[in-house]
Amino acid sequence: MIKTHFPVLDKILGFFLNLSFVLMIAVVVLQIIARYALPWSPNWTEELARFCFIYLVSIGAALAVKDKGYVSVNTFLDRLSPKAKSKMEAIILVLTICLMFTQFVFSLPLMDIVTLQKSPSLHLNMAFMYGSMAIMGFFVSLYSIFELLKKFK
Repeated sequence: MIKTHFPVLDKILGFFLNLSFVLMIAVVVLQIIARYALPWSPNWTEELARFCFIYLVSIGAALAVKDKGYVSVNTFLDRLSPKAKSKMEAIILVLTICLMFTQFVFSLPLMDIVTLQKSPSLHLNMAFMYGSMAIMGFFVSLYSIFELLKKFK
């Protein structure tokens, strides 16, 4: 029997999703307070908030596949028979897997190319930022495969 749901992975991704969200909000609040209450404002807050947002979207995309949280236009699908609708949903999942796996594969060499670059304010290795593309491609593909396997059960 194929296991198509990994609650531990869901919890790990959920933890990093929440961490990214809380950190982004905290950094933006710090920036706002610093602009009005302090004589100076840190220049690294905008960059960190941007990086948190990028990871928030990358991780959230995978969990959205699991929860079927994507917005979809059902006008076409609602006109199909239940069997045809199921086949069309499977085709959409296969195309999503192909697209996201391609993103994953092509983001790996890109990460290697940018390893010498540092972010302007935080001086983080930019491979860490471009890694969000690999993370999104891998986990969206993985969760799409899980959904596709559920359809065939």
